[in-house]
Amino acid sequence: MGEREELLEAATDAMVVFLRRSVPRTAETVASLGLTLHQFRALVILYAEDGCTTTDLADAVGVHPSVATGIVQRMVQRGLFERHEDPVDRRIRRLTLTATGRELAGEVVGDARAQRRRQLEALDDAQLGQARELLDAMLAGLDTARAEV
Repeated sequence: MGEREELLEAATDAMVVFLRRSVPRTAETVASLGLTLHQFRALVILYAEDGCTTTDLADAVGVHPSVATGIVQRMVQRGLFERHEDPVDRRIRRLTLTATGRELAGEVVGDARAQRRRQLEALDDAQLGQARELLDAMLAGLDTARAEV
């Protein structure tokens, strides 16, 4: 194995350990809300991208559109999501958060941001700058990979 491959493996392992250790808090939050993990992810995604379609949501959550339809239906029944006709194409239904959904998502996102901020406080200013640059590069890599699909 070459030096780059070893670095990739070590970085991947460290990232997996970090994510695994930070997940229990998220799992507790999801459970306390009475949501499934997919519903939780859909709530957060719609908070960031209000007005997306069920197909867009399926892609973002990583599920088949038929599964996303079930997720959306349950979230509508709970009063967290609403469906609206697209003003340009009446065949398309756009998803939006209700006031209750927006409030809940805001709390969840605020809690997650606070948790990530506490984790980042372990870094000094130079490390924070490096982390920001690295995360920006990783996000750009995600965007490139999505564009290629």
